[in-house]
Amino acid sequence: MRGRMMVTGMILLVAGGSGVAAGTNPAHEKLAAMSEIDRSEMLAIFVEGSGQPCRTVARTFFQGLDSIGNAIWNVECEGGQSYVVEIKNDRKGSTLVINCRTLYAAGGGRCFKRLE
Repeated sequence: MRGRMMVTGMILLVAGGSGVAAGTNPAHEKLAAMSEIDRSEMLAIFVEGSGQPCRTVARTFFQGLDSIGNAIWNVECEGGQSYVVEIKNDRKGSTLVINCRTLYAAGGGRCFKRLE
């Protein structure tokens, strides 16, 4: 299902807490605190978990947080494919992975550009 939106079954493990406070995204905060190598590996797991190939990450980019605190990360995989990984502001840190070409074609914006 290349180029289609896929929700991954993967989650970032977030320590403690029974809920998510307004304005925070614990899963994103944990990801942002990782080294670039660890963050690249985690984002590759999310992309591959959605059924897309991404054995090696060439670069990552944090676009920003949307109005409800979902974190938007971009991942360029070796070979040139790029993806948006949205880390939901929910208890599980659920993710949504979208191919950057699909996002652009649908009028959803561009990857590797800060959110406005």
